[in-house]
Amino acid sequence: MVTEQFQPDRTYDQVYLVFVDTSGYSTIVRCNPGDRAARAFDLLRERMRGRIAQLSAQYRCARSDVWSWRGDGGFFAVHDESESVARDVALEAARTFLTLDLRHLRDEFAQAGVDGELHVRMAVHKGAIRHSAEGRTGAIHSPDINLAAHLEKVTPPDCLAVSEDVYRTAGPFAELFAPVGSHEGKDVYLMAGDGGPGAAAKAWLAGRGLADGTPVYAYPERPSSHQKARLLDAASDEVLDMGTALRTSSSRLVTTERPARYRDAVLGLLRRGGTYRCYLLDPSSEAADTLARQYEEDMARKIKDSLERFGRFKERYGTEAEGLRVYQTDGFPGFSALGIDMGRPDGLILYSSYLMGASPYGVIERGDMPHYLIGPAAGRVFTRIRELTEARSGTGRVERVL
Repeated sequence: MVTEQFQPDRTYDQVYLVFVDTSGYSTIVRCNPGDRAARAFDLLRERMRGRIAQLSAQYRCARSDVWSWRGDGGFFAVHDESESVARDVALEAARTFLTLDLRHLRDEFAQAGVDGELHVRMAVHKGAIRHSAEGRTGAIHSPDINLAAHLEKVTPPDCLAVSEDVYRTAGPFAELFAPVGSHEGKDVYLMAGDGGPGAAAKAWLAGRGLADGTPVYAYPERPSSHQKARLLDAASDEVLDMGTALRTSSSRLVTTERPARYRDAVLGLLRRGGTYRCYLLDPSSEAADTLARQYEEDMARKIKDSLERFGRFKERYGTEAEGLRVYQTDGFPGFSALGIDMGRPDGLILYSSYLMGASPYGVIERGDMPHYLIGPAAGRVFTRIRELTEARSGTGRVERVL
């Protein structure tokens, strides 16, 4: 059976929009010559097109075709005067592609010498579409297409997401999907290609988190001095460096190793008129004594050594280092923080909570604890950490010592 074409200047209702996009696009492009990568994605498109064509013929569906395709992904439109026919073609094609065709495509990629990993994200939504006589691409008039495209972007790799509009009329396909959350005001139902509803729920949570979450970049341990220097390079006005002894920061300012990337970043900030504020514990405070017992180390000695190094840095660079300000406080903050222009709309904070317990291997070093980079997009998380950071300079006994 040959399906009809979608006609220009006509609106079609209850069109099933099947989006497919390669999640591993960058690895395939990076690892292969351009022509080989292009042929691989052409094969992906044709495999999906063939699957939809086969099912359209089987169910005698009136219209189905690629509506738009660019490089590594695109979408297909499926429509019939009987909506259940279009539904069966769209959902069966998506399900079969994810569970069967994708595995075969990976084998074909390997046989063709295509390096990199092939993973796909798929989404199905339904609604009205219309294109002008100018053609399909660039002349689309449908908020439903936008919603489907956005849904595909948040779908976990190797999963198929459907909107609540599709799920309500999914019939026998409904049992394949698990409710996992919402997106743009629509409930989302997910099918994982290699597992049941439980796998789908975990895949969604791993990629999207719990409700009302905010974006945070997490690192398993303290970022390198080179990476932290990049934060200082981005600062316009002020950097706040807060910890217990600031041993690592002070050591980087007087290191004899080359390149001295962190020191150069601090000097760059100071030379352009910025301020570098450092907060560490008063070595005679109760908090310093408590930490010394907890970590079985001479905390007072570490703090005094850091102060000596800060002093050496200031002495060496003289007027250039006037923007360095070092303070002692008697309050234990419970976390370290490197704040970049925190009062500005584009501020950043790199922070790490101190885990006071001991691991099976001994006391956990502070640099080995997870670190998190947040900006204003993190919402209340950013506001709360900024407030706690700034509170250290305004509560308890604070003394400028350098």
